[in-house]
Amino acid sequence: MMYAIYNLMLLVLAVILSPVIIVLVLSQHKYRTGFLEKCTLSYPILQLHERPLWIHAVSVGEVMAAAPLIREIKRWYPRLPVIVSTITVTGNLTARRNLKKVDGVIFFPYDYPVIVKRCIKRIRPRAFIALETEIWPNMLRELNRHGIPAMIVSGRISERSYKNYYLFRFFFRRVLAYVACCCMQSEGDAQRIIAIGADPTRVVVTGNVKFDLQIPPISEHEHRRLRDELKIQEQQPVIIAGSTHRGEEELFLEIFKTVKQRFPDALLILAPRHPERFDEVATLLQRSGMHWHKRTLLATHHAATQPTDIIMLDTIGELAKIYSLGTVIFIGGSLVPVGGHNVLEPGVFKKPVVFGPFMENFAEIARILTERHAACQVQNKEECASQILRLLEDPDLRARIGNAAFRVIEENTGAVARSLAMIEKTVGKL
Repeated sequence: MMYAIYNLMLLVLAVILSPVIIVLVLSQHKYRTGFLEKCTLSYPILQLHERPLWIHAVSVGEVMAAAPLIREIKRWYPRLPVIVSTITVTGNLTARRNLKKVDGVIFFPYDYPVIVKRCIKRIRPRAFIALETEIWPNMLRELNRHGIPAMIVSGRISERSYKNYYLFRFFFRRVLAYVACCCMQSEGDAQRIIAIGADPTRVVVTGNVKFDLQIPPISEHEHRRLRDELKIQEQQPVIIAGSTHRGEEELFLEIFKTVKQRFPDALLILAPRHPERFDEVATLLQRSGMHWHKRTLLATHHAATQPTDIIMLDTIGELAKIYSLGTVIFIGGSLVPVGGHNVLEPGVFKKPVVFGPFMENFAEIARILTERHAACQVQNKEECASQILRLLEDPDLRARIGNAAFRVIEENTGAVARSLAMIEKTVGKL
């Protein structure tokens, strides 16, 4: 009965929203890309020699988190096919560009019974692993019907999503019964998923696989090449605002103008989170009155004679390396209520990180970093400007915070190994 109500709601929503969906699909690239694939009306040809392990990663953050897990799986089981599904276009592009060892990248199907049945029939996975917390009722039930074990790895339940799940725990108790094992990031995440209906005997704390991130080291040659391409001068203060969202760029431009009063030669590298907003942010920068360039043009733009104040990073998959050039790093999605993004990537390069009050998506990591004085959390743009100025003025403080972040990452690695052990225990030898 509960599933009947859920599917009826999906059907009603599809009918009501169909005019809007049609307009969006026809008019916007991000909705059009992968639409037929999500309906399983079109699917890439997967050349698989046996049934694959299916790993689901919603978007860019989850894709990058999946990378070390996939690397270990492929190291121990080189003949095992692995496919990755995403929901967002940027996540799909990131998976294709960065997950070189996977045997296929697909879009995750819409959670309608007919669609998920067709998808499972085509893929025939030996197991399904969802990164973080992706609870799709029809998909999980259909996997169970086919005897395919489903797992959650590096699972998290934020306080905000917990409240929503808890309201419908009578339904999610049934849905979570189809999950063979929930490998959660922290004790808090474990308690929350148990409270919304997971069997406590199937819940284990394995840690956050994002701590196991392995960003390839930057050679001195590559570091110098990047600096030359971006025309960054020696000793020039570089502020990087990574993964920013709508409303945040305006705030950060105000912050940067404050910084420029004390550090006139400071450079801002601004990296919007979503590629479809590049033109929107470019228009904002054009109106700012500051000198700016797109990163894609700057690499070949030798005619510029005046110093650049701002570089807009209009590439995909390059931000992690660009962090190595920063003096101070700001993590976007945190000054506006988005929930934050990965605060660990700059720590690999021992860079000091600043983030805002909205860090629900990375609450545990943010807590650990702030408690260890390995990052700086601010509450508004005024505090953000003040903290950035403080860091620019004090190289010793920058070094202490950056080194502390690096130590936190070192101390918390191991989630991939623990998760892989649980995968083997749940699924059997891969």
